[in-house]
Amino acid sequence: MSERVPIVYIVDDDEVTRSYFDAVLSTANVRCCRVESASSFLEMYDPDQPGCLLLDVQMPGMTGPELQHELNLRGAIIPVIFISSHAGVPTAVEAMLHGAFDFLQKPVSHEVLLVRVRDALDYDAGNRAALRQHDQMSTRFVALTARERDVLALLIAGHSNKVMASEMGLSERTVEVYRARIMKKTASRSLAQLVRMAMEMQLMPSSPQRAKATRANRQPGRRP
Repeated sequence: MSERVPIVYIVDDDEVTRSYFDAVLSTANVRCCRVESASSFLEMYDPDQPGCLLLDVQMPGMTGPELQHELNLRGAIIPVIFISSHAGVPTAVEAMLHGAFDFLQKPVSHEVLLVRVRDALDYDAGNRAALRQHDQMSTRFVALTARERDVLALLIAGHSNKVMASEMGLSERTVEVYRARIMKKTASRSLAQLVRMAMEMQLMPSSPQRAKATRANRQPGRRP
């Protein structure tokens, strides 16, 4: 499946403004889609489509901030750049507090528009790459059997093979086999990487528990 080309959605009720932004961005080979209202954008919105949103503040019907609120409710990650000719500082602050990528005042120069749009597209690409990586990790951890999950829980808590074998009523060799399977299924190259992924997947036990387990494993007579 080929990767989608990012689209800059220009949502503004003024045709002149839409045409101007489109012309500026098209000269830089940026693909654009002109949209005349916030409601029209919601009808065509595709969460899997990479890109960013150039959004006017005051529009008939649904306003820019109202569209931003609706996108937030939907968990949308598309970066929003507000562009307005009359919005005051409180409006800009409110938009940024609610996750806007930027807030620009009209008129916007060619250079500033291109720079901020490219920054937004890069930001969106980074977010989507991180989400894909998280989804891949989730798939790998879901593939673990119940027994492997038990071993994983003790492993990321800092227990040694000997302690795990004792707690689970297994031989150390069997624990080693389970560890090897876990490393393979999760595509972990090291224990540190496995622990890091477990943290990102929120499988990591709380730090006091881990610290307690680590201290216990360091007691005299215990081998790593």
